[in-house]
Amino acid sequence: MKIIRISFILISLLFIFSCKNQKSPDSNMEMSDLPVFEFNHQDSATVRALADQYVAFYKEGNLDAAADMLYTVHGDSIMPLTDEQREGFKTALSVLPNFGCEIKDVEMLSDRDNRVRILLKVAEDGDFETEKGTINFFLNPILVEGQWYLSLLDKYAEGVGLYH
Repeated sequence: MKIIRISFILISLLFIFSCKNQKSPDSNMEMSDLPVFEFNHQDSATVRALADQYVAFYKEGNLDAAADMLYTVHGDSIMPLTDEQREGFKTALSVLPNFGCEIKDVEMLSDRDNRVRILLKVAEDGDFETEKGTINFFLNPILVEGQWYLSLLDKYAEGVGLYH
């Protein structure tokens, strides 16, 4: 039973990791109908600092600290991962080989629809430049009441996918 659960978690995370930037087929909003968000240098610096700290924890194998940085959104509330979510996250990442990671790009579009693409090197001979031997891992920075938080990218979360 434990192997089935770990396999399910791993497959779920691999699905998330392999997400491509695809427009939602049920999105019928015109780009001009969406609110325009303006971010300043401080927003960019804060998001980058959060992402850098997350990457540093992952590189050193400190999955507890990395998991502590992640939140989920429920309506207008932001909540840390539950104990079960934390353990599932740590279990899934701990089965992946850790040959390093780096931030590939940061895309900020709204208060909830953002992406930090992190490349995880899963092969010893992996190459960040060509992306050979790497997988994508996406975080979604979220702005709630003037403060930035990191969450795992969930394309079904409220406000996500409107700008992609």
